[in-house]
Amino acid sequence: MLSKTSYYLAGIVGTFVVVGILAWNVRSLLDARRADHDKTTQSDRRLPELLKLAAGNDAKAEYELARMYANGYGVQRNLQEEHKWLERAARHGNVQAQYEYGVALRDGHGTVQDYEGAHKWMQLAAEGSNGQAQLALGLMYRTGRGLPIDNVKAYVWFNVAAAQGVPGATAARETVLPRLSAGQLQEAQAESKRLRDLYTPKTAQPAQ
Repeated sequence: MLSKTSYYLAGIVGTFVVVGILAWNVRSLLDARRADHDKTTQSDRRLPELLKLAAGNDAKAEYELARMYANGYGVQRNLQEEHKWLERAARHGNVQAQYEYGVALRDGHGTVQDYEGAHKWMQLAAEGSNGQAQLALGLMYRTGRGLPIDNVKAYVWFNVAAAQGVPGATAARETVLPRLSAGQLQEAQAESKRLRDLYTPKTAQPAQ
């Protein structure tokens, strides 16, 4: 049987453990709040600069404003403002914005659902070497979401995305493979190579 001293010591140890856990949780919460506060403060300071750059159609600044309105950093969260700046950034050539704008149109997030528009912006982002857009475009072709089902095009974009190491692209490509004839597979792989060479950023060659 345990002595009273053992019970007493066990109680002290248990108390220290509980206090330690509570202290760790409080510190973690304070650190998270401090990080959010610091990020918000930095965003507050950058807002006038970003608005000035965006007024000159700077796509990077427009995309950053969209992220600020989406997350509420330095500004009040506002879905309409997020969508506005995301669309502007997409129109001015920001590839990530083109992908996210395509997703917003596909899902009807912050705007009316528009599959035709979603396809347009997904295509532009995919052609700009955005791997997530390539995967998403392949899924649209495979499932027929807003587009006629086209397994050849689905395979092509899955294949290009897989070449970039996009998670899920290889598995998606394998689901389409059995649906292709030998001729279609040959056509799809040839097109994949063409797109890879066309859209993959070229590495600068050293001067001879």
